[in-house]
Amino acid sequence: MDLFDNEELFKQEKKKVKKKGIIIISCIAVTIVLIIVVVCIMMYYQSLQWGITVDGASMALNNDTIITDPQTGKVFVSIADVAPKVTGYTYLHGSYGANSEDNDSGFVQCADEAVEFTANSNKINKILLKEDTTDNEYGYMYLTEKIKYANGKLYAFVDDLNPILNAKVTYNEQTNKITLAGKDYLYEAYQTSIVNLGYSSIDNNFVNKKALASDMIVAKKDGGLIGIIRPDGTEIAGPKYTSVKWLETTEEFLVENNDKYGIISEVGQSKISMNYESIQLLDKDSGLYIVESNDKYGVINKSEKQILYAEFDQIGVDKNQYPSLQKENQYLFYDTIIPVERDEKWGLYNINGNVILPVEYDSIGCVVSSRQNASAKNAILLEDYEGIIVGKKMNENDTNKKYAVYNAQGDQLVNFLLDNIFYITENGKDVYYLEMNGQTGNLDEVFRSNGIKKVEVNVNDTNNNLNIIDGSSTSDDLVKN
Repeated sequence: MDLFDNEELFKQEKKKVKKKGIIIISCIAVTIVLIIVVVCIMMYYQSLQWGITVDGASMALNNDTIITDPQTGKVFVSIADVAPKVTGYTYLHGSYGANSEDNDSGFVQCADEAVEFTANSNKINKILLKEDTTDNEYGYMYLTEKIKYANGKLYAFVDDLNPILNAKVTYNEQTNKITLAGKDYLYEAYQTSIVNLGYSSIDNNFVNKKALASDMIVAKKDGGLIGIIRPDGTEIAGPKYTSVKWLETTEEFLVENNDKYGIISEVGQSKISMNYESIQLLDKDSGLYIVESNDKYGVINKSEKQILYAEFDQIGVDKNQYPSLQKENQYLFYDTIIPVERDEKWGLYNINGNVILPVEYDSIGCVVSSRQNASAKNAILLEDYEGIIVGKKMNENDTNKKYAVYNAQGDQLVNFLLDNIFYITENGKDVYYLEMNGQTGNLDEVFRSNGIKKVEVNVNDTNNNLNIIDGSSTSDDLVKN
């Protein structure tokens, strides 16, 4: 009896041990599953955290490197944080070429180009820094979104990093990961693949390297002819050109064959026929081009309609003579006026081809002949008055010119009475002066006293004794020397 009782007890104990083992194993299994779930959840949420990779390397982010617009949900990235990570780029406050540390404006710069931007504006200026990188266009562009100023920094919409930094930008909204690949990084990355696509090399001209950021490769065949392809091998334009240049601001290509130039679109469609000795963008917004035919220059629109016939020796002025034009369009004044030169005489036309001033003047702009100050700089535009300075010899025997001022509508603001108009940079501001009858006056003061008002600001007249209406002067009381 005792034996059976012990055996029964043994069986019960065995069941208890087995049951405890199952419970322990179940607990371990559940724990493992929970650990896996927790790890997966952590990995998932970690994957949703912001991350930026630049030129193949992950960059460390500050708390304010990335911000989101609360109204639109659009993502903006600090330009100052990301720009130095792109090969060859630096970031600086202020405007390019100016002694300024303003936080609400800035520029990025590489060896070939500077790109300016300002808070609350979607317009950027691209300034080429080397002669051999000339891209046949005046370099301003418009971003998708305005630059934001926050946390003491300037932020660009994530897609707008492409034109600012000449970088291919990829943004994954599901994982919050941003990838930038700069032109130099892409240039090296495509070197092998280009050979597999039947080409010998990628064109290394700076303006064509910028096209890489838009998935377009300007490449050469062994024979030297040039074509345009996508990274996947899709052909945009076959290898039949002797030169190709990417026109970034209009997203076009200037192509050459047999010493004739034309323009094709980014998908390879002809936009301007190959009938010209040269083509140059006059202005992006107006869609005008300067064309050369039989060694003369004219203007056409993007539909190839003649605006100005090719009968001029020069379109636009020499910006090297006028410091104030260094970041401005030398071919178009006040968005409407085109300066032209023929047989050493100058005139003005508007963008519709209408004459504003006939081609009979000796200069557009004033090159200072006698300097009151060694810092005096040549002047051409008086922007506060929407004025254009025009020079004329009063008779054939004159060696010096007299200067007048016209507005963009061709109305004369000042007659041909002035001996010089120039400006001097004083305390960071350009101050304009004029000379007449041996006297020098502050231009703003003289204009006020003669009833010539600024375009946007009306001011009260003040006394000044230089009379630029009839050319007389009575005293030196308010003349600025």
